[in-house]
Amino acid sequence: MVKKGVENLLCRILKNEQGFMLLTAMIFLFFVTNLMMAASLAYDSHYRAYDALQIAAIDQTKLVLNSIQGESENTN
Repeated sequence: MVKKGVENLLCRILKNEQGFMLLTAMIFLFFVTNLMMAASLAYDSHYRAYDALQIAAIDQTKLVLNSIQGESENTN
């Protein structure tokens, strides 16, 4: 349970203008932080997908070049 002295202190802080601004700033900071984290996670997953596609393309190119080299060695 919240003690009466602590409850009165919280009420006084929220009732004056600076306390209200503090609460508003904390709520705003919470939303901005979540927005920034969501944007950075989307950026990270986007470029992780590009990296995976690049690695797959390189591997396929190696396979094609090796098969061409193998065919040219078999004909000689």
